[in-house]
Amino acid sequence: MSRSSRQVLAVIAFVTLIRGIVTSQLELTSVESYLWVCAQRPALGYFDYPAMIAWMGAASTALFGHTPLGVRAVSIAGGAAMIWLVFLAARRLYDEPTARLAAFMAALVPDFLMYGAYVTPDAPCLLFWSATVWALAHALSGDSPRWWLLAGLFLGLAMDSKYHAVFLGLGVFGFLVLSPDQRRWLKRPEPWLAVVVATLAFLPTILWNARNDWQSFAYQGVSRFKESGFSPRELWEYPVSQLLLVTPVLCVGAWGSGFRTLIRWREADWRDRLLASLAMPMLVFFYLVIFTRPVRGHWPVPAYVAALVLSAAAVMKGGALVRRVHVGTLAVLAAGYVLGAALIPVVIPAERRAGWGFLAAEVAKRKPDFVVCNEYHLASQMAYLLRPLEAWEMTPLGKPSKNFPNWWEPEKYRGRNALIVVEAKKLDSIRPFAAEAFERIDPVERVTVPRVEAIGRQDKKKEYDLFMAWNYRGPKVVDKRQAPSDD
Repeated sequence: MSRSSRQVLAVIAFVTLIRGIVTSQLELTSVESYLWVCAQRPALGYFDYPAMIAWMGAASTALFGHTPLGVRAVSIAGGAAMIWLVFLAARRLYDEPTARLAAFMAALVPDFLMYGAYVTPDAPCLLFWSATVWALAHALSGDSPRWWLLAGLFLGLAMDSKYHAVFLGLGVFGFLVLSPDQRRWLKRPEPWLAVVVATLAFLPTILWNARNDWQSFAYQGVSRFKESGFSPRELWEYPVSQLLLVTPVLCVGAWGSGFRTLIRWREADWRDRLLASLAMPMLVFFYLVIFTRPVRGHWPVPAYVAALVLSAAAVMKGGALVRRVHVGTLAVLAAGYVLGAALIPVVIPAERRAGWGFLAAEVAKRKPDFVVCNEYHLASQMAYLLRPLEAWEMTPLGKPSKNFPNWWEPEKYRGRNALIVVEAKKLDSIRPFAAEAFERIDPVERVTVPRVEAIGRQDKKKEYDLFMAWNYRGPKVVDKRQAPSDD
């Protein structure tokens, strides 16, 4: 094993340790708890996401239990594998020094450190996106044709993780069409067989959608853009989010090397063109989307897999000062992660790190048959913490959202008693629906809990209203599925 390989493995071990320490001390986020709920109901797909993250979550809890670290364990392992795959891809395309720098970037960039560990669709998407780039690096370098089939498999699995992976397939096609020296591949069977393999791997998601009125495709492809509205703030908030999540030095290097390759397309090396094709369409797309709706900073995270490899190649060709700035940035990040992991118990007191658990304990005292919450984040947290007691959002009250109406069986709950849990400021909008769906409801009890979203917030407490609802009868009217809030 080469020295570079050992160094990369050491960084992988370091990052995995940091992820394990940090995530073991923090409750599941609301999105993670929702995906835990999905994992408890195995399926080929779900309303809002493909099923890969739920499959990984089910495997993780089966192997490691239902603790925060147990739920995240397989995602953390996937994040470690992602770094190694970036190293292998960059080494095949360029050389070991470039591959080592690319792997260090993939290990330490904040965006990857976070989303390579949390239970979100970004975790498997990053893993299989990196695997696809690795396989493509071999296939386009003239290695065995079987690498094309492997690239197709990984692309299909990336699509089973997050629909954003469509940019990966489009990027490969664009690269082949627009590169005269690579166009010959379009006359060979291997890339087209890779398309067949990718389609077969993506088939579970297609089948689930076909059996469920194309819910997920419609939501991700159409409904997201109905939440429209341009705000001038997005013109600077989105770029700033990229600078923060990737760091200014690495972000400018990634975008800069990508645009430079596109501008110099005819003269650029085919390897640079490939990586720019896999990165820039997605990065540019989400920047353009801000003119129609708000964009979350982490949405383009998979595109940085190729962008950082391309940036590493440019850095290694540049001067000593550029290399020192990048190495210095990575060293500061590593030191910051060590300090952050050590300071979590000091900066965030234990009661604030267990705010959801405090609320769940209050709910459990009332001994309901099931729980109804005013929105799906809250319902998911209660479902995770009160298991096996079931918690629902507003579907029992005739206001369905997310994937919950696909699981709801009203007859199972008729005649049973529920505890309604609602954010205090939303009480007046929920109580009439509860009164209609149940025979009677009790007076409200207010509970104040430590703020569960402690980091970066000034308010350290949050109020919830709890009241028992007796003898479930069901709503008189069931609305169409509500448009879910963004994740």
